[in-house]
Amino acid sequence: MDLQLLLLELGIALLLARIFGYAFERVKQPAVIGEILAGIIVGPFIMGRIFGINFISPSIEQPVDAIARIGIILLLFLSGIDTGINEIKNAGKSGLITSAFDVGIAFLFGYLVGTFMGYDTLHSIAIGNIFSATSVGITVRTLMEMNALHTNVGNLILTVAVLDDILGIVVLSITLGKGSPEILIVKITIFFLVFLAILYGLYKSQGLKIRTNLSRFALTLAISFCFLFSFFAMSMGLAAITGSFFAGLLLSVVPQRKRILNFVRQIGEVFFIPIFFVWVGSSFDFSAFSPSQLSHVGKLLLLFIPMALIGKIIGCSAGAKVNGFSSRDALAVGVGMMPRMEVALIVITTEISMGIFKGAMAHQMLAATILLVIISSLITPFILKAIYRAPEE
Repeated sequence: MDLQLLLLELGIALLLARIFGYAFERVKQPAVIGEILAGIIVGPFIMGRIFGINFISPSIEQPVDAIARIGIILLLFLSGIDTGINEIKNAGKSGLITSAFDVGIAFLFGYLVGTFMGYDTLHSIAIGNIFSATSVGITVRTLMEMNALHTNVGNLILTVAVLDDILGIVVLSITLGKGSPEILIVKITIFFLVFLAILYGLYKSQGLKIRTNLSRFALTLAISFCFLFSFFAMSMGLAAITGSFFAGLLLSVVPQRKRILNFVRQIGEVFFIPIFFVWVGSSFDFSAFSPSQLSHVGKLLLLFIPMALIGKIIGCSAGAKVNGFSSRDALAVGVGMMPRMEVALIVITTEISMGIFKGAMAHQMLAATILLVIISSLITPFILKAIYRAPEE
């Protein structure tokens, strides 16, 4: 790609991502929706046609594609650091039970959608992975507005959100790992043994003093470790995001955790991560809604979006009910877990990059996932406020 064109693409993409992201935040909606909209605008189907330039073309040969994939890796790395090993330890029995119900039932609903659409087992499993994803940022903000974040409902939602990330990545790794099942099991075992060995080493080295003049080196080392562990995951037949997420979990136990988190967040959120969401938006193919495809796409959307929402409600509500929550509070937990955001987009783009979805099916699945992200983000606050009332202090 010509350097001049690349600079033009990145400049326009970043500017519009920031403008639209800020505009959506002003109306109390996730910035990621604005960034996806910016991608649709600068993509080949709007500005590409107007100016005759294929802006942010979603092709593996394009440098922008490589930058977007680094954004995915950094985003999962941040998620791992922010989640933290200690938070997982503190999740408790109720969180584990609810998360197991949540991921299991949501995955089943996704698999059923694929079956009803006539897809094969691999594609049905891939849809199940998308359904398992959760992002509760908008739910957390809604609960804060209701002064209900630290109630039993709020605490369970936060706990399950932490565990969902772990289970979702593990399920994705197991179901879509490359190689024969026997070899894949061996590779996954090796991956987690290495993970546990490094974790043990980090805990044992907590007493070592780290000189302050090496702080910049430690930050560079953290980024390097993220990329190397992502490479290791890929060499084991897993996705790069699996490696980056678990690399983040490992670094969550080091004394420099907050410094690393803030550092990576700055370089990620200022450049790489917005480019990823712009790239996702630019991948939105309007030809997926052509008259010849409309019947199939309409059937897909009628199944995909309702089943994705209902699966989360049933799974989380059932888990909360098992843990002794009232029917109303259990339902509130289920509704609070409906939103899909960055994780669902990461899953679908990873599946496309792995060749699970190809051609028209890839465009249709991406379009359905983007619509799921937008719809679930918009309706959750209204439904949650309608069904849940925080107990008075």
